[in-house]
Parts: sequence; structure tokens; C-alpha cells
Amino acid sequence: MERRRILVVDDDAIVLDAVAMMLSADNHEVHTASNRAQVLSLLEQGSYDVIVSDLRIPELDGPTFYRELKQRRPDALQRLLFMTGSTPAFSDFLEETQVPVLTKPFGAEDLRQAIRRVLAQHASARHVG
Repeated sequence: MERRRILVVDDDAIVLDAVAMMLSADNHEVHTASNRAQVLSLLEQGSYDVIVSDLRIPELDGPTFYRELKQRRPDALQRLLFMTGSTPAFSDFLEETQVPVLTKPFGAEDLRQAIRRVLAQHASARHVG
């Protein structure tokens, strides 16, 4: 897989570091954020090939983050991948938006496959639109 610019968002430092290490090991340029202010600052500084975000972050849960992206960076919505340990509270939101979800715990290969799916969907959407 070619080198990509990826933003990882999680309020759990252990998960954030683990995901960042997995992606860095694949030679991606990885930026991390653990709160709303950091995320918004990084999004203002540039675009990302993929945004991997926890679904449950205080002040920036999945629906809130989705709305922020839609307002600030609508082009990024097709490059969003949520990760979570459970989704029942967000099932309607996920069904409505069709944002892919990676279920925790996951390994490096699961993450690679999810990243490839997001990139492929984004590429096909660009060619169609």
C-alpha cells in the first residue's frame, strides 16, 4: 500500500498510540488527536487520505464529529472510518451515514483491510461523481 496521510482520533492514549504505531509501521504519515480542539486544529492545517476516529469521544462522539466534518470538510466524509467497542447507541446514525466501522479489539491486518476499503470506496466515488 502506498504511503498515505492518516489522522487517528481517540481519547484513549493506549489505543491512539497502538493504532498510530500500526499505521506508522506501514510507512504512513500519521497524525493523532485526543480531543475536539486538536482534531479541529489538524483539519484546518490540511487534508487526510483517511480519518480513523473512535465513535465515543467526550465532546466529539461519532454524530458530532460527522456534523463537524460535514460543515468544515465535507470532502472528508467519504474518507472516514469509525472504530468502537460497541455500536448499539449509534446504530441508527451508522446505518444512516454508512460510515464504515472497525470493531475493537482489532489487529494490524484488520486495520489495513479497513483502510484499503475506505480508500477504494473514496476512489470509486470520485470516479462516479
